Amino acid sequence: MYKIKEVKDIADHPTFYEDALNYWQKVDPSVEGMMGGLDKLSSIDLTSSMQFVFSYVQALKKNTKETHVADCGSGIGRITKCLLSGLFDKIDMVEQCGTFLEKADDYLGGEKAKVDRKICLGLQDFYPEQNRYDVIWCQWVLCYQADNDLISFLKRCAEALKPGGFIFVKENTTSKKVTEFDAVDSSVCRHETVFRKIFDEAGLEVVDSCKQPNFPEELFPVYMYILRPRVALQ
Repeated sequence: MYKIKEVKDIADHPTFYEDALNYWQKVDPSVEGMMGGLDKLSSIDLTSSMQFVFSYVQALKKNTKETHVADCGSGIGRITKCLLSGLFDKIDMVEQCGTFLEKADDYLGGEKAKVDRKICLGLQDFYPEQNRYDVIWCQWVLCYQADNDLISFLKRCAEALKPGGFIFVKENTTSKKVTEFDAVDSSVCRHETVFRKIFDEAGLEVVDSCKQPNFPEELFPVYMYILRPRVALQ
């Protein structure tokens, strides 16, 4: 059962990051584990994401010979295997739980050839190389970042994008205009307007957005975003 309450400042929870890592270290390294028992929704999730980003990825491919994506919060590589490997030439998996990265090769099978790097870090400690990525993919992972750390992370992501690149975000949102804290996995769920404020403070513009269709009504609303630096990097 979820232990959810409204929270104004995650600084009230000094073990926020440690508790999240401890939670995920106990999760089974499987698709069911990555989806929190909602693995039946995986194909719906992947199909919707593909439809949302496809035209943007195709536009990237017109201007580059080799595309490179970072899968942030990759887990064992569900998205890497089932979506990103079909869209991009090279993939970096960024995941704080070392067990997931260790199990990734077995899960990925032939798609592991697309993986360039495995980076065992939480996003608050991830400093990507400048001008490395065409796309930085962040799905169901920004909920494990405090607001200030998230803004800093997104700023670093902007600097890591190649010209014309973008950041993909897909996250749960609250229906009420409050931020909720889940003590089970030590995560926060933000309102859609809060995300947009964070994106703005990080110097990013929302190029496109879409609500995830065909998910059960009892779940949090899920939104997808295409983000680019508000001022194009030279």
